[in-house]
Order: sequence, then structure tokens, then C-alpha cells
Amino acid sequence: MISYEVEPTKKKKTVPEPPSSFSSLPDEIIENILARVSRWKYASLSLVSKRFHSLLSSMEIYRTRSQIGADETCVYVWLKLPDHPCASWFSLRTKPNKKQTKRRSKIRFKRGSSGLSVVPIPSSSTDSFPEQHNITTFGPDIYVIGGSYEKPSSSVRIFDRRSHTWRDGPNMTVARKYARTVLLDEKIYVMGGCDIDEYYANWIEVFDLKTQLWTAFPGPGADDEDLRNHLRKSSEYVIINEFEGKLYVATDEKEFSYEPKNGKWKLVREPSSLISDSIDVLCEMGNVIYGCTDLGYLMWSAPEMEGRKWREIKGLEKLRKHPTRGLEIGCEIGLVGYGGQLLVMWDTYIYKRCYKIWCAKISLESRRNGREVWGKVECVDLLTFPVKSYEGFGCVAVSV
Repeated sequence: MISYEVEPTKKKKTVPEPPSSFSSLPDEIIENILARVSRWKYASLSLVSKRFHSLLSSMEIYRTRSQIGADETCVYVWLKLPDHPCASWFSLRTKPNKKQTKRRSKIRFKRGSSGLSVVPIPSSSTDSFPEQHNITTFGPDIYVIGGSYEKPSSSVRIFDRRSHTWRDGPNMTVARKYARTVLLDEKIYVMGGCDIDEYYANWIEVFDLKTQLWTAFPGPGADDEDLRNHLRKSSEYVIINEFEGKLYVATDEKEFSYEPKNGKWKLVREPSSLISDSIDVLCEMGNVIYGCTDLGYLMWSAPEMEGRKWREIKGLEKLRKHPTRGLEIGCEIGLVGYGGQLLVMWDTYIYKRCYKIWCAKISLESRRNGREVWGKVECVDLLTFPVKSYEGFGCVAVSV
């Protein structure tokens, strides 16, 4: 018998395929991935390549962030510096893993306890803007409209939050100081800031964000002489908000509604007996508006049948009595919504042109079927800015 030895077959060596490169993925997939990264990482990621820089600078990535619920709240603070024509802008960034400290049921202060750090926004003096309160946000842009108390202006400056750069917008037809603005149906309504008798025909101006054009509308007419008298003698009035297509304007004494479709004004209500001082600082979260009175009471207001009724936020007595005594007459106050919480900033007067800015995070809870709002102070902190002194400050919150 003949036997045969069969030579065993040699196994072929398999060469592993090279891993697919991240950069080989389509733009749509890379954009979807980058949209889930924190906005504060974008500056570093944009240095990776021209492709990354282009994707991170596009409007599409911000639309994607909004669609998938990855947008973050960014808070900007501006300071009016002494003997300086322009304001300096800063962003507040979250520092992770910061804990608050409490002792004997009193609020204690620990630097960094709010988890916020101050980061200057680089800009030249020509790219900054004077002290402002008339600020409106839309998409990736912050619109700063008109001038301050001392210097009326018809100019419009636009701050792009993606690139931290300023650009000029179309001017208004009237130079205004401390005008009030509100956003409705992708249009910015600007009221006041000028003499109502001299500029009656264009006392209201509307900026269409789509067409980038201004349209002028008259102020209250002869039939609304009572309102015109209030606006003449009222040094400050507030466009509270829009509700169901109407704008609400509060003077020191009364509240009126304005319907843009037909230009009609209507007396809504007399001043509430529950409010002994005026509400000047406002912010909105959802359908609820939050405000602060001159005496430091934090208030809230939800839409009702006609106009709004202000109620005090309960549970914040300790905040009003804390050692800095910030929430009192004479201090400046900033108020913004911050991821479902209320961020309150105030300053403490030390010497002329010298202040310290404190910041408190307040969580909110609705009780009694929405008839009460209770606040809880999560942390209080002293914000440190790289300046020796300032003359005024303001803040604005945006989602990106």
C-alpha cells in the first residue's frame, strides 16, 4: 500500500484593514458629532483643519445643536469702564465639579462656588460698544440698538456669538437713547428713546430680520392722550413682553397694550398695590417673565387674560439680607435665565467708580398649581473681572 503524506496547507496571513479616518467621514456625520461637543471647545477644534473651522463656523451646526437639544446657555457681561468710551465684554463659562458650602443654614461665600469663570472677549476699541440696556438676541446674533442715556444714536451693532466679532447693521431713522426693544415674529420692535411729540411719526421702528429693513410706525395718537402724557413725564418705561401678538408697555403709573396689526393702544391695568416700587430688570424663561424691583424683590409674572400680574418669588429672604447688601437701592442688578435657573448679578458700592459684582444661582419651583413660585439659592459667588473699577454693567443670556 502506498501512503501519501499530505502537506498541511499554510494559513494565509490576513492583513488588517487600516482603520477608517475620522476626516474621511461625510460632512453631515462630522457636523452631527461636533454638534454634541461643548460650544466652549469650538475655538480649539477649529484649529484642527480648515474643514473643521468651516463646519464649526456654519449656521448648520447651530441648527443641528438646537434640533438635538445640545445647545448651551451662554452668559455675556459688559462693563462700562471709567473714562473709556466703549464697554468691555466678557463671557461666563462653567467650571465643572464646583460645590457650594453652607453652614448653620446661612449662605456662605466661596470663590468659584457658582462654577462660573470670567473670560474676556478680545476686541479693539472700535469693535466694542458703549453702555447698553437695549439688547435683543436672535439666532447666533446679539443686536445692540441705539445709544445710552448720555449719547443718543441711530446705530445698530450686531455681535456674532460664533466668531465673537462685531458688525454694523442698518441704522434707524431716529437717534434714540435707552430705547426699549422686544422680539416678535422675527421682527425687533423699538419704542421710545426720543421725544414723543417731535418724533411722533416714527416713535416706533420695526426691524425685519429677514429683509434687514426698518419700518417706522407712529406713536400713540390724539385718542391716546392719556398714554402720551404718561410717556412724556415717565423717564423710564418698560416693554414687558409680547403675548398673543400684543406688546405690553408699563410706565411708572399704568400698563398699556399695543397691537402691531392695527396700531391700537389700550389701557390694561392700573398699578398693582402689591408692588411698592418699579420693576426695571427683566428676563424671560418659557412663558414666564422674571423681574427685580428697585428694593431687590425678585418677582415673576405669567400671561393672563389681559396683561400680567406680578407676584413675589417666595423663599429668598436670606438672599436679600446677605452681608453684601447688594439687592438694595443704589446698586445695579442683572437678571438672566441660565439653563432653567435664575442667575442674579448685583454690585456692592465701595468707592466712587469702584464695585464688586456678586452672582447667585437660583433654582425655581412652581407650587399650588402654578399660583406660587419658590426660589432656592444654590450658590453665591464673587465674580472676578480683570479691571480695577467700572461705572456700570449689564448681562445677556443666549442659547447656542
